[in-house]
Amino acid sequence: MKRISLDKMELVFRWTLLAFFTALFLLKAYTTLHWRIEHDTALCHYGAFLMDKHGLVPYRDFFETSMPGTFAFHYGIVKGFGYGDVAFRHIDLAILGGLLLATYAFMRRFGRQAAVAGIVLFGLLYFAKGQTMSLQRDYIGVIPVAFALLAIPARLGNPVRLARFAWIGLLFGLSVLIKPHLGIAFPVVFGCLLAARWISSPKSMPDFLKCAAAALVPLAIPSLLTLIWLAAHSALGPFLETLRYLPLYNSMTGALVRLSTLNFAFYLAESTIKFGGYSAVWMCALFAYYHVAVKAGEDKSISIPLTCLILCTFAYALYPALAGKFYNYHYMPFAYFCSLSAGLCLFSGSRPPMPDSMRGLRRFLPALILLIAATTQLSLPRYLASTALDIRQNSAAHAPKKGRVDEIACWLKDRLHPGDTVQPLDVTGGSIHGMLLAKAKLATRFQCDYHFYHHVSSPFIRQLRQSFIQQLRDAPPRFIIDVLDKVRVSGIDTSNEFPELQEILDADYVVACKGDGYLIYERKSAPRASDALVP
Repeated sequence: MKRISLDKMELVFRWTLLAFFTALFLLKAYTTLHWRIEHDTALCHYGAFLMDKHGLVPYRDFFETSMPGTFAFHYGIVKGFGYGDVAFRHIDLAILGGLLLATYAFMRRFGRQAAVAGIVLFGLLYFAKGQTMSLQRDYIGVIPVAFALLAIPARLGNPVRLARFAWIGLLFGLSVLIKPHLGIAFPVVFGCLLAARWISSPKSMPDFLKCAAAALVPLAIPSLLTLIWLAAHSALGPFLETLRYLPLYNSMTGALVRLSTLNFAFYLAESTIKFGGYSAVWMCALFAYYHVAVKAGEDKSISIPLTCLILCTFAYALYPALAGKFYNYHYMPFAYFCSLSAGLCLFSGSRPPMPDSMRGLRRFLPALILLIAATTQLSLPRYLASTALDIRQNSAAHAPKKGRVDEIACWLKDRLHPGDTVQPLDVTGGSIHGMLLAKAKLATRFQCDYHFYHHVSSPFIRQLRQSFIQQLRDAPPRFIIDVLDKVRVSGIDTSNEFPELQEILDADYVVACKGDGYLIYERKSAPRASDALVP
C-alpha cells in the first residue's frame, strides 16, 4: 500500500508541475500578441522589403552579412503576410507551435512527461528573452535541426533506409543557409542515425560511404542552388565579398571591441564557460543525462537518442564561440537542447531496486531538480510579474526602442516625396526599422555603418569607405539618420572618425530633426521639411 501511495503521489506531483508550466507557457504565448518586431529581425525584414518593393538583390544591391537563407525566410513572410506586427506575431507563434510539435514527436520516446517538460521549458525560455528574440536567425536555424532529429527511429531493429540520411542532409543544408556554423551538429545526428542503422545492418566501410553520400549530396543541394541563383542575378561576386568581410567582423567581441590575439582567445574561453546565462538548466541537463543513463541501461532505443542530445548540447555550447559573439540569440540552439535534456528529469524508465528508506526521497528528486532549475532559470517571480503586466498592456507599451522607431517613421512618412532616399548611420538603434515602417528606400548599398570603423588600415575596409562616399556623392539621399547612442567600435585599428562623411554632412546637409538620441539631416538643396523637433 505504501508503494502504491508513493506512485500516485509522484504521478500527481509530476503532472501538477507540468500543468503549471504548460498553463504559464500558454498564457505567456497569448500575451505576446502585443509584441512587435524589433532588433535584428527588423533589419532582415527591411532587406526583404528592398527585395519585394524595389527589386533589389542581396549582396549585389545592398551590403549584408546575413546569409541567403535568412533573406529567403523573411522574403517569404513579407510576400505571404505583409509587414504588419500582428501577422508577424501569428507567424512566430505558428512556427513555434510547429517546432514544439516536431520536438514532442522526437522526445516521446523518453515518455510523455519528459517530452512535455522539454518543449514547454524551451517555449518559456524563448519568450523569456522578449520581443527582441522573435524569429532571430539562430532560432530559425535550429528549426530544421529539430526536424532532422525525427530521422532517428524510435524503435530499433527495422532497416534504416538511406532516405533518412538524405532527410537529415537536406535539413542541415537548409540550416547552413541561415548560418553555416549551425551545421556543427550534423556529424552528431549522422553518427547516431548510422548507429541505429548498424543495429540491424552489417557494419562496413562501403555502407558508411553509401550513407555518407546519401546525406552529403542533399546537404550540398540548397547551397548549390543558392550559388546558382546568386550567379544568375550577378550577386555571386558581391556575396564572396561578404565572405571576405566576415573574418574581420568575427575577430571583434560582441561589444565590437577589437583585442589582441591573446586577449581575444581569453575572451572566447571566458565567455564560452558562462554558457550564455543558462547555467541552471545546463546543470539540470547534466543530472538528467545521468538519470536516464541509469534507468535505461543497455536499451539502445534510449541510449542512441540520449547520446544525440548530449553531443548536440555540447556542440551548441561551443557554437557562439565560432563567430566570436555571445549575444542572447546565439544561445538559442544551446537553450533548445538544454531544455530537451532537462526535461529528461521526468524520464519514465524501469527503476532499479532501492531501499525503502530511500525510495520516497529519490523518486521525487529528479522532478524537484527540474522545478528548481526552471524556477531559477526563468527567475519565476519576475517572469510571472512580466506576464501579468503584459496582460494589462497593449502594443503601445511594446514600442521598439522606447518609441524612437515610431517617431522616426512618422517623421519620415510626413516628408518623403516620390524618389526620395534615406541613409541610416546606425546598426540596431532603430533608424532602419523606422525606414521600414515609412517604406523609405535605402540610398546606398550600406544599411549599417559599423563596417567603416574597424580594421581601418585594411584595404578592404578602405574600399568600403570609398564606395560609400562615392555613392553618397553620386546620388545624395534626401535624409540621413544619425543615431548618436549606437554601439561604437573600439580597440586595435579602429576609429570613430570618418572625415569624408563629416565633410558631406557639413557642406550639404542641415539638421532637420533632433530626437532623443538621434539626428535627421536633410539635404540643403531639397525642399525643406517643416517641423524640426520630434516631441
